[in-house]
Amino acid sequence: MLDILNDEYGDIPQIGASVDGMIYPDDMRADGAALVLCEDAGARIRVDAIKGKGIIESAKKLAEKVKCEHGAIVLHFPMIHIPNAIRFARFFASGFYYSKKSRTANLKTQKEYAGKFSEYCDRENIFYQSSPILNIFARQTNYKVPIIGMNVMHTQVRFNSPNIFSNFEDIGGGIAALTLEKKDINAVYDDIFPQKGKNFKETRDIVSNEFKIIKKFKAKFEKNILISLDGKPPVEAVKNLIYVSGEKEKELHEHLDKGDFKVQMPYVLLFLNKQTNGAFLLGIGSYFPFELFPFFMDISDYSEDVALVYENIDDKFDAFISCLNNLKYDDGRFVYFSVDVGAVSAFGKKTLEYQDKINKLLGDNYFGIISAPSSAYMPPEFRLRNYLSETQNNTFFMSAGTSSCLEI
Repeated sequence: MLDILNDEYGDIPQIGASVDGMIYPDDMRADGAALVLCEDAGARIRVDAIKGKGIIESAKKLAEKVKCEHGAIVLHFPMIHIPNAIRFARFFASGFYYSKKSRTANLKTQKEYAGKFSEYCDRENIFYQSSPILNIFARQTNYKVPIIGMNVMHTQVRFNSPNIFSNFEDIGGGIAALTLEKKDINAVYDDIFPQKGKNFKETRDIVSNEFKIIKKFKAKFEKNILISLDGKPPVEAVKNLIYVSGEKEKELHEHLDKGDFKVQMPYVLLFLNKQTNGAFLLGIGSYFPFELFPFFMDISDYSEDVALVYENIDDKFDAFISCLNNLKYDDGRFVYFSVDVGAVSAFGKKTLEYQDKINKLLGDNYFGIISAPSSAYMPPEFRLRNYLSETQNNTFFMSAGTSSCLEI
């Protein structure tokens, strides 16, 4: 399909990905493919991409190609990239190895092994961490322009997924960057959560009211590897609380072959950030047949005091598209936005109502994707409020409930 499109439109910059769904004026779909052709004589549009060994090093190399004084940058990359069966087996083997090594080690040695496993996951392009990737591009552009991370992860995953597209080429688990150089582009980021507190204690009180706390734990971790909860392997510590059956290695492989391994979880671990006074939610379940728990967020700045929580979001249906309620212009500009696929899991068929709501807000000049929660770096002038999802200074990400859009 990409080859056919390249024959027809190959001289036009192109960015894309395999996502869970799309919303446009005529329909809302969870299948098929969409080609959105955009023209703007007043804009400089460029797409660059990279697929190399090592996520952070690749992001640095790609950022060096990007120049943007006015406008915005849109990044496409996976949150988690599932490689082929052979490479995934190597990932399993590494997980087993470092889990076994750290099982009886002291904390210092456990952190060393977890750090090595984290480096392996980065080197093999498995877990893409939004915040450092966004900040690499923000630094390259002198923190002047908004940078949207269209994170990609399917609710039902399989081998060799998801896919990132750049200039009509499938780059698999690489990173693609769309540069929109144009004055007066508006960028909006929002989430479904209350504002964070002015200090750590205030945020702790806010989240205690926002979430139902199932149990509190003392966590040990290194970078993006969760080592233990109250001294137990993470999944073992929560398994009697989340009512999720374990996935043995063979069963997990069978699910991945079929493409029906589900990653949405109703229970999450709540982490509080000691630097930004924000928070991060981590879905936890029997995703891996080993004890260490790797994921897509460096939590080095977060407190070891964590909690297993549950949030009732029945009254937050409209909040999942709240970024569209904060548009700046009323002149028919094209709006490109993302909606967290978690809304579909939470509200089912009711999400079909989004199309009518969005048509009333935006008219007929828009395109939206339904995928993993988006992330963003927002210069202070674009920031709407004190987001609970602030992971680093003016950088925002949460594993659920975020949305973002561009008015171009």
